[in-house]
Amino acid sequence: MSEAEKKASPWPWFLVPIAAVSLFFVLRECRSHLPPAEHATAPADPAEASPAPDDPAAAAAPETLPAPQQ
Repeated sequence: MSEAEKKASPWPWFLVPIAAVSLFFVLRECRSHLPPAEHATAPADPAEASPAPDDPAAAAAPETLPAPQQ
C-alpha cells in the first residue's frame, strides 16, 4: 500500500461536528416556535372539530380561500 492510500481526508473531522452543532441549533430554534403539545393535537371527537351550525363566526367564514389575483 502506498502512503497516499493510507492517508484519510481531514474534511470529515471538520464538517461532521460543524453540521451536528448547526443541526442542534436549528432544531432547538424550531422547538421554541412550536405550540405546546396540548394545543397542537387535534380533538379526538370529530364532532368537536367541526363548528356548530348555529355559530355565527363559522357561518361568516368562507369554505375555501379566494384565488389570488395578480
